[in-house]
Amino acid sequence: MTETTRNIVIAIGRCSRSKQGLGIRFERRGEDQWQATWSFAIKETIAKREGYAKTQMTGSFSVAESFPGCPHCSAPSFYRCGCGKLACWNGESRTVTCPWCGQTGELSGAITSLDGGTDR
Repeated sequence: MTETTRNIVIAIGRCSRSKQGLGIRFERRGEDQWQATWSFAIKETIAKREGYAKTQMTGSFSVAESFPGCPHCSAPSFYRCGCGKLACWNGESRTVTCPWCGQTGELSGAITSLDGGTDR
């Protein structure tokens, strides 16, 4: 199955505060439009076993009004670090420290691609 036929994809991230794993469910809303609609706590070992990094999504990314935020700290959004990994974001501070690689930097630009896996 190709990326263009999948309508729901799960991407794995980490909580910026607790560094615990989280899954973010993305739904295709148009040809190249993805919207985060749900999030849940997940252990990284389970995420790997489920194959949640086998599909690449490209296009634009947004957050649905109903998105519950990070399951660990309730942050309402997310960002992609230069290391390629996702983390929750409080939506306010432009300076962030990645819970994956530890780098601190200023947020800029827009996400244009993410890795994820299908939601069965």
